[in-house]
Amino acid sequence: MQRWVNGIMAHSNPSIQQSGHLETLLWRFYENRLRSHQKGKHCHRLRKAEGPAMTEQEMRDEIRRLAPFRHAVDLPYGLSTYVPELNRRETERTRLSNLVKHVWPSLLQICGGSFHGQRILDVGCNCGGFSFGAAKSGAEYVLGIDVVDRYVEQANFIKRALALQQVEFKKMLIEDLDEAIVGHFDITFCFGILYNLENPVLAMKKLSSVTRRIMVVDTDVAQTAIGESPIWRMNFRDPDTPESPSISTSLWRMKRVCQFEPNAHAVNELLNFIGFSNVMPIEPVVEGLEKRYYRGKRKTWLARRE
Repeated sequence: MQRWVNGIMAHSNPSIQQSGHLETLLWRFYENRLRSHQKGKHCHRLRKAEGPAMTEQEMRDEIRRLAPFRHAVDLPYGLSTYVPELNRRETERTRLSNLVKHVWPSLLQICGGSFHGQRILDVGCNCGGFSFGAAKSGAEYVLGIDVVDRYVEQANFIKRALALQQVEFKKMLIEDLDEAIVGHFDITFCFGILYNLENPVLAMKKLSSVTRRIMVVDTDVAQTAIGESPIWRMNFRDPDTPESPSISTSLWRMKRVCQFEPNAHAVNELLNFIGFSNVMPIEPVVEGLEKRYYRGKRKTWLARRE
């Protein structure tokens, strides 16, 4: 501070320098700015320290009303979106935490250790577990999109419970993403999306158009001979029902659908085709993942633009 004052004094009128008034004013300006800055920091701490926007009973009621949740998200008051007697599958307890352990280390490494300053798009966000994980890892803004009203409602409940302001959820088709409306994103999450798409190339080109740097793709893969050409296996799935064990992921499938499941070669080629020249698989080295990862039936890729 003294160097700054001396620098300004050196370039001021000599008569003003001798009066001493300028130096006094400069020091007062500095002290006022310092107090203002400290007040701002204090206010920020107060915002971060505020209690949850909902009461414990309100959260309990909403959890029971909206269950089952696909992701087990920890909430205030020691609550969780995973309630054993209300959930349908064991993976609803483990999916979020295990995939974060699987993906986050490689992703954070190329992002400098955190998502600080990053804009992130979470496609097929479901109840938002990965969106909240990104926000807690420092993301500047996260947009989660899904086509199911129920999942978006679940995500917005968790957002209120956690009082996270930088996360937003919208009901939106991939085909409706428009950079003029949603802007661009540094990172796009595609967890469990690719093999469910009816028009995978069109959809992935649309996602590429709003993604600046990185795309993470986690998908079921068709098992074919090593070195075989890119293959997309067509599947037809019958409608699901609210009583289905998979209802936390299949509410979008209320009518018969056509899907294309890629083999590993097809995923690599597609990511190259839509503009990501650096594509690498994330090997399943952590413990606790679903068995399909270790058997090669499910794989994860980290794709970057160069």
